[in-house]
Amino acid sequence: MTEMKENKSLKILSDILFAIFMLIMAFLIFITAQSRLTGMEPSLFGNRLYVVDSGSMEPALRINSLIVVNERTPDQIEMGDILTYYGPESRTRVTHRVVGIGPGNEYFITQGDANNAEDAMPVEREKVIGIVALSIPYVGFAFRFLSSTQGIIFIVSVGIIAYIAPLLIKRRPKEA
Repeated sequence: MTEMKENKSLKILSDILFAIFMLIMAFLIFITAQSRLTGMEPSLFGNRLYVVDSGSMEPALRINSLIVVNERTPDQIEMGDILTYYGPESRTRVTHRVVGIGPGNEYFITQGDANNAEDAMPVEREKVIGIVALSIPYVGFAFRFLSSTQGIIFIVSVGIIAYIAPLLIKRRPKEA
């Protein structure tokens, strides 16, 4: 009897974990599709989503973490905030900690936690995107994959299989 209860508890736990996994995947698929269709950066409710590419902010932000960046005006930035901003090229994004603020928040001095020196150029007001609100380790792997052509093919294939498999199982004759 105890073994049946343990098996039932394991089944419930397994179902809950699977449901959480599916919700995360659905969220990532939605965000990826939204950014692909609009041609804009992935965002959700005024927050932008990025994947950490380098180790300059370790251990605070690990490589391949998904970071959620709350959009902020320069006047809302404070010392110690982890700031995301447009890099020297408009298509690059940089995320480093604020270690100095110019008069009237006209510019910000930043530095990666793992770096020995401040960044060479101050960040101008116009380049500010926002501050990191949340970091989710390893989710960047899935986010990158789902953003790729192979990921989209994989998602479509899984969807087709999930739709067809139950139909084929129902058609199979039952053995006596």
